[in-house]
Amino acid sequence: MLGSTPSPRLTPAAIAAAASPIAAPVVLVELDFASGFFRAWTGIGPLHWAGKVFEGLGAIGAVSEIEETVELRAVRLTLSLSPVPQEVVDIALAERSFRLRPARLWGVLLDAEGAFVADPFPLWAGLMDVMEVTDGTEARIALTCESRLVDLERAEVRRYTDADQQAEYQGDRFFEYVPALQEVEIRLPAQ
Repeated sequence: MLGSTPSPRLTPAAIAAAASPIAAPVVLVELDFASGFFRAWTGIGPLHWAGKVFEGLGAIGAVSEIEETVELRAVRLTLSLSPVPQEVVDIALAERSFRLRPARLWGVLLDAEGAFVADPFPLWAGLMDVMEVTDGTEARIALTCESRLVDLERAEVRRYTDADQQAEYQGDRFFEYVPALQEVEIRLPAQ
């Protein structure tokens, strides 16, 4: 049962619309490929929002469960298309620069005529990671995305050296004398 207190994502208008028997929930997807944006939604036909056109995927598109956690950890999401025409498989196989590029999802409520009941609300945002393309009679494309928190799990390889500091901050001389300090004997005055 929906309460009268809005959640962080839903506006009061969206909460009221969700309780209506004629509101249809759909998902908008925007993937920022190097070759250009891919925008789709879980319905049929084009959908216009914020000056962008989202193409309907109907029954061939699927979004895995969108997990929310209370702990601070990265979560994964899988977007898939199945079955897809060979020309779409060819495009997916040719796409090379997608890893660690943005992926965004919005939730939308539509009325019986397909009009927005309330403004779309953010469902998920992260980075594209792995694309799996299965070619053949039942061609399938699955794109795994990870939340931005995955950066917290990656090792930061940095050194306390002049060369590393110069690579990051050209002209900074903070670590210039560190090698000379390696063999220096420092004597403190006796008390």
